[in-house]
Amino acid sequence: MAPRFFMAEDLTEGEVREGINRAQVFRFLRGNIGEREIWSNLEMALQRHSMLLSRSLLLKESSHQNKQLEALTHSLEGMVDERTQYIELSHHEEAEKLNRERQLIRLIKDLATQTSFEDILVMLRKELRKFHKIGDPILAFRLEGGRTFFWSFQSGTLTQTESNHAFEFPKTPQVPSAQLIRDFANHFGRPFIKAYVVPLELRLTGHLLESTGEAILCIENSLTDKEMGSFVEFMQDRMRPLSMVLDRVLLESQLSSYSYRWEKTFDGMRDPIAIVDIDYQVVRANRKFSDKFVHHKCYQSFANRDAICEGCPVAKVLQEGKPQSGQIHVDGRVFQVHSYPVIMDQEGSRVTNVVNQYVDITQSRELYLRMLQNEKMGAIGMLAGNIAHELNNPLTGLKSLTQVLLREVPGGSTLHSDLQEIEKAATRSQKIIKNLLDFSKGEDQPSEYVSMDEVVEKTLPMLKSAMRMHRLEVDLQTLGVEVFVEPHLLQQVVFNLVNNACQAMKDAGRLSVRSRCENKQVILEIEDTGPGIPDEIKQHIFKPFFTTKKEGHGTGLGLSMSLSVIEKFGGKIEFHDVQPHGTCFRILLPQKRGSV
Repeated sequence: MAPRFFMAEDLTEGEVREGINRAQVFRFLRGNIGEREIWSNLEMALQRHSMLLSRSLLLKESSHQNKQLEALTHSLEGMVDERTQYIELSHHEEAEKLNRERQLIRLIKDLATQTSFEDILVMLRKELRKFHKIGDPILAFRLEGGRTFFWSFQSGTLTQTESNHAFEFPKTPQVPSAQLIRDFANHFGRPFIKAYVVPLELRLTGHLLESTGEAILCIENSLTDKEMGSFVEFMQDRMRPLSMVLDRVLLESQLSSYSYRWEKTFDGMRDPIAIVDIDYQVVRANRKFSDKFVHHKCYQSFANRDAICEGCPVAKVLQEGKPQSGQIHVDGRVFQVHSYPVIMDQEGSRVTNVVNQYVDITQSRELYLRMLQNEKMGAIGMLAGNIAHELNNPLTGLKSLTQVLLREVPGGSTLHSDLQEIEKAATRSQKIIKNLLDFSKGEDQPSEYVSMDEVVEKTLPMLKSAMRMHRLEVDLQTLGVEVFVEPHLLQQVVFNLVNNACQAMKDAGRLSVRSRCENKQVILEIEDTGPGIPDEIKQHIFKPFFTTKKEGHGTGLGLSMSLSVIEKFGGKIEFHDVQPHGTCFRILLPQKRGSV
């Protein structure tokens, strides 16, 4: 960069060009210039040199800075490339993670709709297809009782097996022990080479059974150690959803089994049972209560009524919260209703439902009342026997003395007539006592041929007190015709019908007792002038325990017993209305062959 001077006496254009281009001459000077001009040119050269030197330094500094900038740019480019690769890798990992989560969410949604072990295993089988060296899954679980149940694919078909062997279920996901492999091989009858076992938690089922339920998934595979990592991660993601859905299916299966068992138990009971709410609405009932599932009130479904049954204990149970019982009458049957409270709120103070058990006591009550009746009749018999013993002796003496006096007193006199009345009264009293004794005999007596008219004549004197308000009309025309019955039972039937007729006439009325023969049958008619039988109860009057009388005035067994007695001897009882008012009961019994 040093400035050059070229001094010559004479300069040509070529020399000048060559000096500038080749020698980079700063100034061309003639040889005859002065000193001042020389120093002036030197100063200019120095200024030129300084300027070039500064420019050179600036260029070097600029070049150095450019190199540093290039290095920084290269470093930044490397960092950008590295960061870009990292971001791309993170995006790929996030995309894979998001894809896994989406697949897991889809699996959870699909599992939530499954309702059987078959559906669960078929879905899991499809999920495992992404691993080409995986066998079909095997589900094993055990609940109470110690038995182990297996669901597995055999020749593409899902089958269930079970075993009483005590299999050792691992608590963590792992390659099963050699002992478990041998146990599985022995159970399925084929070799197991390599497998992976995933335990499943059965929290809800264990809580229901109050025991620890266990379940595992066993998956055969031939994966390498490198491939095993992704498979284990795959299974870990799905272990919790599989546990939850298996727990739910097992719980539903157990609840369904319990429900079926209880339903069969209730349906097998001979007594009607119903669960009702506080509004008497039937919540559940067995088949004895109703053959179809009902959503009506209990009194509508069971008793075919529009109001709560009289004697129903449900209201008392709802009020007191304790078991109660009561009796209701349904279609001539008597049911003892046992009601038990069901308390479902946590405080344990409010009854939410009531369990009703309907025990049919019709027959037992009938037997009980008949036993009481027999006891009463036995007591009456003993009383009548004592009365007969106490009264027959004086009556016999009175009758004998009267007969002696009749022989001594001349006939036609007033005294003779009075003595005859006394004799008749004594004879009538003895006859009444004898009829009372016969009527009170409760034990079975042999059947025999008797006259219907004689039975009526023996019975009517015992009802004089019941007939004292009414006018009695008797027309008996079958004295020579006999029927085959137990006399005391027929007498009880006549007694019941005549007594009912008298009780039906609240005011003084007319009681007619008629007998006749018709179509080889003896017909006895007992007619009253009472208000008659209402149409709505006509179909119920022969049912046991049906009565319109006040409590204590009748048991509802009179007509039922009368009908069974008459039908026992091949007859029947009919009734019809009498105009303008009243009812007529007819007893029809086959007459003895050959009787006139």
